[in-house]
Amino acid sequence: MTEPTATTPPSTAPRGRSLLRAGGRASLALIAAAAATALAAGVLLVPGPSTTPVVPALAVTPDRSDQSLVCAGGALGLTRGDDPQVAVVASERRVSAGEGLVEGALAASDAVDGGAAVVTLPREAPGAALAATESVQPDTPDVAGLAAAECLTPGRTAWLVGGATTVGRTTWIVLSNADDVDAAVDLRLWGDTGPIEAPGTSGLIVAAGTQRIVPLAGLAVDEDSPVVRVTSTGGSVAATLQTTIVRGLTPSGISIVTPIAEPAERHVIPALPVIAGQLARERSTADGGTDGSPALRLLAPGDEAAVVTVTLVPTAGGVGLVTEAQLEPGVVLDLPVTELADGEYGVVIESTQPIVVAGRTSTAGTGDAADVEWFTPSPALPVGAEVLVGVAPLGPGQSALLHLLAPAEGAEVTIDGLPVTVPPGGMAVVPSAADAGVRITSSGVVHVSATYRGDGLLAGSRALPPPSAVGALTVLPY
Repeated sequence: MTEPTATTPPSTAPRGRSLLRAGGRASLALIAAAAATALAAGVLLVPGPSTTPVVPALAVTPDRSDQSLVCAGGALGLTRGDDPQVAVVASERRVSAGEGLVEGALAASDAVDGGAAVVTLPREAPGAALAATESVQPDTPDVAGLAAAECLTPGRTAWLVGGATTVGRTTWIVLSNADDVDAAVDLRLWGDTGPIEAPGTSGLIVAAGTQRIVPLAGLAVDEDSPVVRVTSTGGSVAATLQTTIVRGLTPSGISIVTPIAEPAERHVIPALPVIAGQLARERSTADGGTDGSPALRLLAPGDEAAVVTVTLVPTAGGVGLVTEAQLEPGVVLDLPVTELADGEYGVVIESTQPIVVAGRTSTAGTGDAADVEWFTPSPALPVGAEVLVGVAPLGPGQSALLHLLAPAEGAEVTIDGLPVTVPPGGMAVVPSAADAGVRITSSGVVHVSATYRGDGLLAGSRALPPPSAVGALTVLPY
């Protein structure tokens, strides 16, 4: 019998070592890949050193450019004859304050013998401050009284609150363009029944270097309570209203209304004086009018009604009359401010919606003398900065007062070196030289205006922030 042959299984050692070597290479590859992935993740997740450059910022105050103010000019009336023309019936008196000023005039005006003056502070002038104010005192069979107004920096938007076009009331819109390019002006009107639609209110061309005068009665007939918005494209314009009153055959006042830049929820009128108030009210009834009594004209030009709170601030201190009024959107309200004793008052107006406002008051004197004045809100003066204010020229027997109102916190004010304390929420009234530039500095927010008065005469002007006030610019490298 044949013995079985023992079979030795083939050796697997070399193959196993090959697999181990192959597996080892694969494992190493996987480990390397995992390490690479982890490294990449680490590179992505671990913040590296910041490379944001530190950019130095530089505060630079630009070189001053030429600064100009436009003054509307003399008192307006009509010539006599079969074809009456608008004309200047009394020339203006002007005070210009500042060093190195240059005065000029616009080339043409719609008014016979009329025109606007331009007061310029050149960039190379030695002084840095500029102010100018005008006054005028006509005495004709149709126009009489005292009017004053600060000269204006031209702008693209102006709100004019005041005047009337009812019997015996004449109101002119005065548009002065001191730019080198024509201005296309649009007028928008409101009255006591709402917005006023009128032809000829769009695209009025005020040529460069000219003054255009528009009778408001041609746009809003028999209107007790007009408000006018002026907007311009191309050139900027200085816009004012001039309004006069004739009661029967007696001229009874003139006023120049200067503009509000934009509607706001708070306005401050530093001066609303009541002088011979009872006599003024009695004389105003001679033609059935009501414009001899103090009043505020208010308009909420937006789409929502406004609740307005009016606070009278007497110069004696404390809080005077506080009243509320509801304004319907787009409807002008003349709010009477009655039962006021003679004295000096300021007004703070606060509203739940942006509004525009102005105050009206009248006076009377010897014989038939009477006058009316519209007081526009005064903007706050810059805190800590010296402001130059023009106080208008006056005639014999006339005087000027400065009215300062601090609606919140009080202020320590210096007026040509004279210290004046204005209490919180209160006002101060101080005499001032006329036909002069007055320098005012305040430690807090204060609103300032001037009033001018004589026998049966009343006028006012405002202190405005300096037109050359340009803040520093922050410049970053590109």
